[in-house]
Amino acid sequence: MKKILTLFVASMVVVSMSACSSVKEKESDTSKPKMQILNIGAINSVDVVPIVIADQKGYFKKQGLEVRFQPFKSPSDRDAALQAGSLDGLITDEIGICLYENGGLDVRITGITDGNFILVAGADSGIKEVKDVKGKSVAISEKTSIEYTLDKILEKNSMSPKDVKKTVVPAIPTRFEMLRNKKVDLALLPEPFATLAIKEGGIAIASASKLGTYPSVTAFTQKSIDNKSNEIKAFYKAYNETVNYINSTPISEYEDTVIKTVGYPEEMKGKIILPKFRQNILPTEEGLKAVIDWTTNKGLVKKVLNPKDLINSIGVN
Repeated sequence: MKKILTLFVASMVVVSMSACSSVKEKESDTSKPKMQILNIGAINSVDVVPIVIADQKGYFKKQGLEVRFQPFKSPSDRDAALQAGSLDGLITDEIGICLYENGGLDVRITGITDGNFILVAGADSGIKEVKDVKGKSVAISEKTSIEYTLDKILEKNSMSPKDVKKTVVPAIPTRFEMLRNKKVDLALLPEPFATLAIKEGGIAIASASKLGTYPSVTAFTQKSIDNKSNEIKAFYKAYNETVNYINSTPISEYEDTVIKTVGYPEEMKGKIILPKFRQNILPTEEGLKAVIDWTTNKGLVKKVLNPKDLINSIGVN
């Protein structure tokens, strides 16, 4: 009987301890508030690859975060969603940030991305290097980071925007087709169109990455920064983990995702080269000041903007 009694008491102690442990776990769970959903909008491009892979690999989930990514076909559709309050964050560019601020939208740059704009000369244009572009026609989108990149390329090579004939072609596919059909001498293109143009004999003359500018940035509304700070920090932790994965893993492991996300044709499989993605950082104030000056000189911005007011370090802490 003593042995039975002892076993009974011991089992009751174990059950009691398990119950206490279960209660503590539940209390611990309730002490951690559930994270809110982050809504991110962007136009599908190389810049979006880390976000899509982070979701597929479960890196957001690992951080206790749900990210709803919304792809858009045009900047105007993305910006309309931003203005309607449907987005917490987005991939945009520094020119766009200046325009948002000028229009009363409080959006802060919280990081950079690693896409690129490449100045491609037509196969039969006779252009071999930047100095050959003088007097030639260049297809661009006006008053955007594309035009800004072209102006900076020219400036770096001791030329001015007046030294080329700017042909305004907002739609990227149309820009690509004009270059392909020899209706312009050059075009400034993002991926996958730059790679497609080069594959068809085009020559890469210069690029935003070699210039040291950022074609795109990640940004969040000030409202989201105020109300979803934990979620944004979790987003960038997952982003950085994804960057480590991409940079250390053969592209064959996730190439199908890249093709689908960016829009490369299937025949490019096995030939795609991605940029080396970086851990999240902020653009320099000096570089942002140059963008502000450009938008002001172009008459796009009437407000006096300060680089410090356009950035927030929540994603790099």
